[in-house]
Amino acid sequence: MPVATVVEQLAAARLELDRAGDLLTSPSPGALDRCSSVLEAAGRRLTEWQPRLAEQAGDPEALAEAWRLRRSFRRTERLLQTAGDFHCNWIGLRGAMTGGYTSSGDPAPVLHGHRISLQG
Repeated sequence: MPVATVVEQLAAARLELDRAGDLLTSPSPGALDRCSSVLEAAGRRLTEWQPRLAEQAGDPEALAEAWRLRRSFRRTERLLQTAGDFHCNWIGLRGAMTGGYTSSGDPAPVLHGHRISLQG
């Protein structure tokens, strides 16, 4: 099996990031789990390819693909940040709704109960 070129490797990583971004546009619990796996795989591949990437520093085609990869990364980064902000804001809203506010004006912390479920 032939070894993929650096451009092909960058394009493959970009497609994985695009897939992760697409999953983040409908962030169900299942989609977020799949997104996590896709991002981990893309990160591993880029780490494996890093020594070969430096050898392509003057290749205009590799540079163009690297810029496309960077744009895809930035998009996915913004989507992840938005999901994180949504989660933090929801926790604050939930705390205010269930526990009111603290003396400093912050939403009350959300107390998570501990549950154990055993099946026999």
